[in-house]
Amino acid sequence: KHNGVISLKDGVFSVEGDKMSGNFTVDMTSIVVKDIPMDNEYNGKLTGHLKSPDFFSVADHPEAKFEITKVVPYKAKDGEEANYKVTGNLTIKGITHEISFPAMITMDGDSFSAKATTSIDRSRWDIRYGSGSFFDNLGDKLIYDDFHLEINLVGSKG
Repeated sequence: KHNGVISLKDGVFSVEGDKMSGNFTVDMTSIVVKDIPMDNEYNGKLTGHLKSPDFFSVADHPEAKFEITKVVPYKAKDGEEANYKVTGNLTIKGITHEISFPAMITMDGDSFSAKATTSIDRSRWDIRYGSGSFFDNLGDKLIYDDFHLEINLVGSKG
């Protein structure tokens, strides 16, 4: 298991009455591995591999996009901190699929924040390297298809 950070290039979140919408562009060139020290050679190797065609093919697809199509009130389940369910189209490597996830969205005056945690199946976006969905007999070389996203957005009226 590894973890890291990817930065937004730009984005807009709009609230008009009770309707929320938005779209965000993710800068895939900004991938940073956080669980291996920066001065460790394996940090650079893993970062390079994640940017390669084996994973996100960043040279051909430097951006990923998320377009919100629906936001509806949500009753949180035990252990969840969420007040809305967000649905939208996620595009990675030029492939678009709909995803939905619970989120905690708060608005206070001219500022807003949104926090969410969700898992997505990378194989849906043709990220095949080490995937048991595409290859047999991987043994301890298997890499799980699901990866977790922790989303933390903060914005202000502009």
